Amino acid sequence: MTSQTSTPAPARGLRPGALLVSGMLNLGGALGILLAMPGSAGEGRIAATWVLVQFISGVWAGVLGANSPFLHGLVAGLPALVLGLALPSPLPAQYVVVTWFLVPSAALIAGMIMRFMRRRAPR
Repeated sequence: MTSQTSTPAPARGLRPGALLVSGMLNLGGALGILLAMPGSAGEGRIAATWVLVQFISGVWAGVLGANSPFLHGLVAGLPALVLGLALPSPLPAQYVVVTWFLVPSAALIAGMIMRFMRRRAPR
């Protein structure tokens, strides 16, 4: 008798755990930047830190987002987008909007790396 192992069906839609982790990273980082940094750092440091937060939350969205990293990245970047546009900060609105697209981009790259590493793993 041969035993066949069936692989689970790929996950579809949004995964709440992935959104929670990446969304909290995005929200916490954005709040920290907007509330703590304006008095103590120049615009360049604020902008660089903002991009780093967007990238990190995007990577987590891609790693945890299963088969839809781009969609997870779009949703995970929304907290920082809303905060960046709603709260007064030295960051221009167009910068906040453009860096929002870094989250799904980083999520796609992380998702592709995860798939590549899974296919290359020895069996």
